[in-house]
Amino acid sequence: MLRVGLMAGLVLLQTACGTMIGRVSTGMSDVDYYKGVDGDLQLLGVTGKDGKPAAIICYFMIVCPLVTVVSMPVDAALDTVLLPVDYVNTL
Repeated sequence: MLRVGLMAGLVLLQTACGTMIGRVSTGMSDVDYYKGVDGDLQLLGVTGKDGKPAAIICYFMIVCPLVTVVSMPVDAALDTVLLPVDYVNTL
């Protein structure tokens, strides 16, 4: 039971990393809404600029792309909850 709890805790700690990247980093995300999903896409190298250094670093760590894809629904849900905050920030 302790192992299952420890693994669940580690998985929860690594989810929503795109939300942290999109909202904490200044200038990382150019979009006004769904910054977390945009952060995930930048980590995967789908969007971005400047040669995609975040994607290169992410792919060197083998588990990063997998965690990013798995956490994308959590980031989308958090971004949906934070839509009113994003709307107020765009005014």
